[in-house]
Amino acid sequence: MHANPIDNIELADNFAVLIFAGFQLLIPQNDIFSLEPTIDMTPSTTPIGSVGQLQQSNAVYALYALSAELTLLNSCPDTYRIAVLMKNVNPVYGLLCEQVDTIKRDQLSIHPVPTAMHRKNSPLLALALVGEEVRTISSANALSRLLLH
Repeated sequence: MHANPIDNIELADNFAVLIFAGFQLLIPQNDIFSLEPTIDMTPSTTPIGSVGQLQQSNAVYALYALSAELTLLNSCPDTYRIAVLMKNVNPVYGLLCEQVDTIKRDQLSIHPVPTAMHRKNSPLLALALVGEEVRTISSANALSRLLLH
């Protein structure tokens, strides 16, 4: 039996807000291993789709850059200067972004993704209402569906 991903999100006390290409994506903070500068990124040797790699704590993290439509980019935009290294996934990977903020769970209201927004293999697990703004919520595991490991 699989746990409901929304239930797992509801358990998170804090979220990281990954900002890239004008898009804000919330990830449970407990899915993040560390934040690293992209200056430490080296060219990718594998896997296909990654724009670079970073070695941290005896692991090599493939790094990916996403567009605002959550599609893989072929190269890392100059403005993506932070590597968000994920944990609780295998293989480990990182996402590149422009900025990372945090938000507490009690500052947002979590809602299911409407049926009209459902897409097969979508990494979107829920929507968050933050004040009058709607943001999307995902997880390290759900985002790994986008990557070509």
